Amino acid sequence: MNINPKWGDWAKRPPVISPESCSQIYETDVLVIGAGISGLCCALSAAQGGTKVTCLEKFGKYTARGFNIGVANSSYMKERGFENDTDAVAREWIKRCANRCDESIVRLFLNKSGEAMDWLIELLTRPEYGVRPELQGCLYKGETYYEIMGSHLFYDGPISRQGKFGGLNDVLECVYREAVKEGVRFIFNSPMEQLIEEDGRITGAIARQKSGELIAVKARRGVVLATGGIGGNEDMCDDLCPLANKVAAKVCGPKGSDDGDGHRAALWVGAAFEDDAFPTILHPQAYRHANFCFLFVKPDGKRFMNEDNYLQARSLGVIKAGLKYAWAIMDSRWREKVPETLKYGGGIYWGHDFPLGRRPEFQLEHEEERMEWGMKIGCTVMADTPEELAEKMGVDVEGFVNTLNEYNRMCAEGKDTLFGKRPELLIPLDEPPYIARKYGTALLSVVGGVKVDTQMRVLNGEREPIEGLYAIGNTAGGRYGIDYPMIIPGNSHGSALTFGYLLGRQLSGK
Repeated sequence: MNINPKWGDWAKRPPVISPESCSQIYETDVLVIGAGISGLCCALSAAQGGTKVTCLEKFGKYTARGFNIGVANSSYMKERGFENDTDAVAREWIKRCANRCDESIVRLFLNKSGEAMDWLIELLTRPEYGVRPELQGCLYKGETYYEIMGSHLFYDGPISRQGKFGGLNDVLECVYREAVKEGVRFIFNSPMEQLIEEDGRITGAIARQKSGELIAVKARRGVVLATGGIGGNEDMCDDLCPLANKVAAKVCGPKGSDDGDGHRAALWVGAAFEDDAFPTILHPQAYRHANFCFLFVKPDGKRFMNEDNYLQARSLGVIKAGLKYAWAIMDSRWREKVPETLKYGGGIYWGHDFPLGRRPEFQLEHEEERMEWGMKIGCTVMADTPEELAEKMGVDVEGFVNTLNEYNRMCAEGKDTLFGKRPELLIPLDEPPYIARKYGTALLSVVGGVKVDTQMRVLNGEREPIEGLYAIGNTAGGRYGIDYPMIIPGNSHGSALTFGYLLGRQLSGK
């Protein structure tokens, strides 16, 4: 096995459980472990090909997080005048990953993601589901880093029509219902304990039900690990992704998710991990969401980064400064100033992710509500003078006043001599009252995993496939290598959709 002796107890293989010791043994063609976006799409895709599919899930229902799914192209995009050059996107993607991603896997995603999105939208827009797709209209428009069209949003589905949180909940509710129609057997509240290995082949998995009884599921064609990432497992993160434990908050999903179940199970049967440290998806959304682009300061009142950047970089900037939180500063004219900045920047938490052409990129009413809520909970403060604002923030008063004065001087001169912010975004903050928003980095997911090939077969240390075992979603590696490239927002969900769809067809013989 490829277990590093420096790793903690999480890597130790437990005693092997015999299927014959289980209270019940199920038989299936394909076993999918995990009912998130990748697992559900794989299960439905395989079932549509006439394959008998069983899906094991540790929670009481499928798990859905977020709003968007990012792909390189789709028919929906083309109808609205957008078509990306996948070769150009691949070059930029690989560059942002410092050439440590698997180029074949990246290109497969970019070239096939449109087909997968078309498959999904055809399902979602059926009359019985009625989901309305949109394109995300607010993208970061930087010179060095930028985002391109490809992020799909979803509205008015079966969940949001009930007045509840929609987004991917709407998407996966439809996929789940369709999978049930196609005969997929779901076994909920049954976390996987380990894989079944027989004669060098993975033939199933052992799971523990809510009652405590063990069950076995035997799969004739293959076992698919779709168990998410490792972000919820601090010990695994210490060894494989230390950055993930430096954030202010983890929003990995319900408690107990993203704890590396699939990673460990694969490791125990000989799988190899991609090189550490694993990459992360980070958003600057801890404490308060929108940070915009004006002036960011540390608790000592000093500036520490170029505020003109996309959300992953803004998040990393806080961590690199050794901080759990920072303060985003604005003045009384923020309502007028933010929309002007969207010509040059924008994106999530700087204009947010509203639908293209349906609503303005900057929704004043939405941000006013957030501002009011932030003041109620103490994460947003307002004052008539810089000195008073510093006191309310709890930062060094002299340091902050000097920083603000220096920043306004550079804005007047049109040149950022500290961090090189573009002149167009050097906007003075000199009209009281002054406002500060506390924000920190949140971990959405660790997106590194086991080594796979372009058929999603799990590989051992010699890069040979482990017969019968596959991995998709955040359990699989290869997509990023070192960092999460925000060239297409939501591309982690997009790759989960794409490889789930492709693997399902593959396992069904389509």
